[in-house]
Amino acid sequence: MPVESRISLLAATRHVGWGAVSKLRMILEKLPEASVALHGDAHSVAITRRYLGPQHTIEAGRPRKFDVALVINDPPAVNGIADLGVPVVFVDSLSYVRKKDSEFPPLDRIAYYCAQKYPTDRFPIAGPLQNRDNVKWVDAIIPIPQKRRGGGGIVINLGGLYVHNLAGVSDDLVNRGVDAYLELVLFPLVELLKSSNRKILAICGNLNEAACRRLRALVPDTVAIGPQSGGAFERILTDADLLISAPGTTTLLQAASIDLPTILLPSENRSQIPNARLYTKPGADLGEWPDRVISNADFERMRLQGVGAVYQYFFQSIINAAASNEAAGAVRAVIRRVLTNAPADGILDPGLRALGVAGADQVARLIEQAALRHR
Repeated sequence: MPVESRISLLAATRHVGWGAVSKLRMILEKLPEASVALHGDAHSVAITRRYLGPQHTIEAGRPRKFDVALVINDPPAVNGIADLGVPVVFVDSLSYVRKKDSEFPPLDRIAYYCAQKYPTDRFPIAGPLQNRDNVKWVDAIIPIPQKRRGGGGIVINLGGLYVHNLAGVSDDLVNRGVDAYLELVLFPLVELLKSSNRKILAICGNLNEAACRRLRALVPDTVAIGPQSGGAFERILTDADLLISAPGTTTLLQAASIDLPTILLPSENRSQIPNARLYTKPGADLGEWPDRVISNADFERMRLQGVGAVYQYFFQSIINAAASNEAAGAVRAVIRRVLTNAPADGILDPGLRALGVAGADQVARLIEQAALRHR
C-alpha cells in the first residue's frame, strides 16, 4: 500500500485481562500497512505496547488527524474519540454481559458495531443491538486454527488476571485479589496434578515474578511458565492434551477451534462467569466458586450497580476466601471434583465451531471501509 494511502488508525482497549489486547493484536495483523497510535494515558498505552510486542509498530507521536478509530470492549472511550471527528469501529466480544442500555456505547456515534457471534439460544441479543444497520455480527476473533498434535500434556491457563484503570477499583485491591486467586486456585491445582503424576506442559498467564519463581520450584524445568507471546501460546495449545483454564472468551473459542479438551477453573472476573455458562455443554461442571465465596445472588445484585461495584465485590470476596481455611478448603474441593470428573472430550460445547474463525479479518475490512469513506 503506498504511503499516501496508508490508514491512520487510533486504537483503544479496556484492560481487563488480556482479551481486548489480544483481539487488537490479531486485527492489526490483518492491517500490516496501517499507521497505528494508541489512545489513553501513559500507563494504559504502556500496557498495550508491552503486550503487542515489537512485531507491531506503534507511532511515537500522534498525527494531526486519524482516518478511523478502533475501540475494543471499552464503551466509555467512544464519546471522547468520536468528538475528534473520527469514525469509530467498535468491537464487542461481551455484548451478552451488558445488563443495561447505559453499558453500551452510543450506537449513533459508531460507524460499525462489530459484535462477536455467540450462542444466542443461551443469552438473547440485547435490545440496543437489534434492527440496526451499523451492527455487524462477526466471527470469533481468534487465530486461524492449526492442526492439533497433542501428546505434550496439560496446559494450565490463567490469562491476563489483572484489571487496570477501572474507576473505583484500586491497584492494591486488584493485586491482592490476584495473589489470593493464585493461592486458592493455581497452587492447589499444581499440587493435585503433581500428586496424581499428571504431566504439565505449560502454566500460562500474566503471572508475577514471585509466582513464577514458586512454580519453577514445583515443576520440571521443561514446563513453560508465565506470559507467552500469541504465537507461542498457539503452539503450546496445539501440543496439549488437555486445557485447564479460567473461562476467558478468546481462550475457550481458540480451544474449541482445535478440538482441545477443556475444563474450567473458577472465574477471575465478571465476564468469565457468564462465559462459563455460555460456551459449555448443558449440565457440565463449570468449576464455579462455592456459594460461600461468590454468591450468584450477590453477583447479580452487584452487576446492576455497575462495573466498579462488581469488581470490588469480586476481588474482595476472593481475598476473604483466601484468609479462611474453610473457604479455601471448599475451593480445593471444587478443583479436585473438576479434575476427577473431567470427561475425556472436555466440557466445551461442540457447536462453538459454527461461530467461525474469521472475525479479525472481517473487522479489518470494516475498518478499511470506514477509513475510505472518511477521506
